[in-house]
Amino acid sequence: MIESSSSQDEALRREALTWLTRIALGEATKSDMESLRRWRDTSPAHAAALARAGRLWRGVEAAAAVLVRTGAVSVPVGKPAGFRPSRRVFLGTGAAMAAAAAGFMVVQPPLHLWPSLAEFGADYRTTTGEQRHVTLADSISLEMNTQTSIATRLADAVPGIDLISGEVVVTIAPTMQPQLVVTAGSGRITTPRGTFNLRRDGTVVGLTCLDGEVSLDCEGRSVTFGAGRQVSYDTRGLGEVATADPEAVAWRDGMLVFRDTPLARVIDEVNRYRTGRIILIDKALGSRTVNARFELNRLDTVMSQIRHVFKAPVKTLPGGIVLVG
Repeated sequence: MIESSSSQDEALRREALTWLTRIALGEATKSDMESLRRWRDTSPAHAAALARAGRLWRGVEAAAAVLVRTGAVSVPVGKPAGFRPSRRVFLGTGAAMAAAAAGFMVVQPPLHLWPSLAEFGADYRTTTGEQRHVTLADSISLEMNTQTSIATRLADAVPGIDLISGEVVVTIAPTMQPQLVVTAGSGRITTPRGTFNLRRDGTVVGLTCLDGEVSLDCEGRSVTFGAGRQVSYDTRGLGEVATADPEAVAWRDGMLVFRDTPLARVIDEVNRYRTGRIILIDKALGSRTVNARFELNRLDTVMSQIRHVFKAPVKTLPGGIVLVG
């Protein structure tokens, strides 16, 4: 008997919701998290089901917020340490507590297992370790780095893209009309022709011009600069335009390059490209500097080099978790 597409979708939906319920209740183990990752990667349909389940969590969170705001539901406070809601919480008048847990899982998904709340609006997305080339038109091409989400839009007949998170190299040919507008955080970037790298980490955005010339508007200030220059900005405004780091886009060649970089920052960067998580336990160790080149397809060598160079203990746990120090 051949199972219908709709029944298959329903089965996947139920499995995804079961997974998310278990995680939100705090019942999932490291082994479970690894199993969920494998389940998600089984097929595009599995990944889509998990994303849809995440959107449902978002709806539960919003509805519960209304209940709390109107006083229809009161949320208990001062629960003892170790308190964990039971499954009944999701079915009774305590839905707001469950929604709080669910909301956290949507906003900050563990180990990037599914898109965060902001990423649900993305038209293009890359997962951990994935890189992708996208051609939006004959005159626009994007090189998306790992863990990147981008939304496209059309406002007042002006095409645009929004970097929600991650890193992208944008190339715009001179034939592009009208001029493309790229937004990231509080900044608005335009160029008549050029190539630039844009990286967004939360509210902090870095813009590097690789070819041509770019203009940036941010918090009432504007700057224009050419190839080999870069600037950072956040909600507080623009930084100073400076000489660009030539190795900043080494990822396009499959490399990560570090020069006199604190180990803590190296680990943060490597974590963007590998599943699981490297956790630095010894904070003092994190201030020691690193000079190294790593191939993105051989990041397993990072741990062995840390162990060898810094004589630091490295412990590997299930689910890609690595403890350093």
